[in-house]
Amino acid sequence: MEKPKPFDLKELGNTGDESCKAWWYFIPGEHSEAKAGCTERMDVISCLRQGFPFETVNFVLENTCVSRKDLSNILHISTRQLNRYHNEDRLSAEQSNFLYELSRLYVRGEDVFGDRHTFENWLQRPQMALGMEVPLQLLDTSEGFRMVSDLLSQIEYGFYS
Repeated sequence: MEKPKPFDLKELGNTGDESCKAWWYFIPGEHSEAKAGCTERMDVISCLRQGFPFETVNFVLENTCVSRKDLSNILHISTRQLNRYHNEDRLSAEQSNFLYELSRLYVRGEDVFGDRHTFENWLQRPQMALGMEVPLQLLDTSEGFRMVSDLLSQIEYGFYS
């Protein structure tokens, strides 16, 4: 009989702090130095102060259901200003914070719904628990993020479906 192999948590792909996972979520793979700089919860604060690389914005636009208009609302800048950025630029701390909150929401939503596609379908439809508002349209304020996150928790625990 074969000796049982010890269980290694790293095999699950969930190593590291949840805060760091949210920081890494939208950072393109070629920015490994940005990911390496965030291994603990306190690291997230200094990373946010330095700002997300602007390429993160393009990554979000290409890999999520978030439109340029939606993202400019979330980041509190005009689409015109968003177009002026270059890949080597960094987002401000405030803009990075809103993008980080979006990434936290994506991590949470995928966990609750099981995959990105299902979460994004939910994110784009009016929700009765939010007064028939579309969750994506509420993400321009911190209270909107909190309401959507709270609703995800309620769904996770079976209050809404």
